[in-house]
Formats: sequence, structure tokens, C-alpha cells
Amino acid sequence: MFRFLIAVVILGLVASAPARAQKVGDAVPSFSLTGLDDKTYTPANYEGSVFVLYYLGHN
Repeated sequence: MFRFLIAVVILGLVASAPARAQKVGDAVPSFSLTGLDDKTYTPANYEGSVFVLYYLGHN
């Protein structure tokens, strides 16, 4: 049981490693979001335009 708990703690520490921060000029990572209108939006839809993503995180 003790070995299992140690393994869980180690995996938790590895999995929670911080991601690399984006820098100005970096390409936007690929992702998709579903809007309130049930349409899927991706950064590719806005190629050549100003793209602002406002994320309001709810805990």
C-alpha cells in the first residue's frame, strides 16, 4: 500500500509540471471550442485576423 501511495504522489508531481509559456510571436496552439451557439471555433478560422480569447475560469 505504501508503494502505491508513493507512486501516486510521484505521478501527481510529474503530471502537474507547468506548461511552457507562449511568447509574443509564437504560433497559436491548435485547439477548438464550442460556442454557446453550438458552433465549433478554432484559431484557423481567424487566420490573418486579430484573435482574442477571453477565458473566465470558474472554480
